[in-house]
Amino acid sequence: MENQEIEQSLKDFPKQVTNNSYIELLEKYFLSDKTHDLENKHKEWCKNISN
Repeated sequence: MENQEIEQSLKDFPKQVTNNSYIELLEKYFLSDKTHDLENKHKEWCKNISN
């Protein structure tokens, strides 16, 4: 890609990100975070049960 194309692509990027896609990204991030948290709690509970 030429510099001019890259600059244009960077200028157009905010137009490509709609409210819906932003909300979808937030949901994915939130769900991923909660899933990771649950996995950690599950490991902790398993340790407590086995002791």
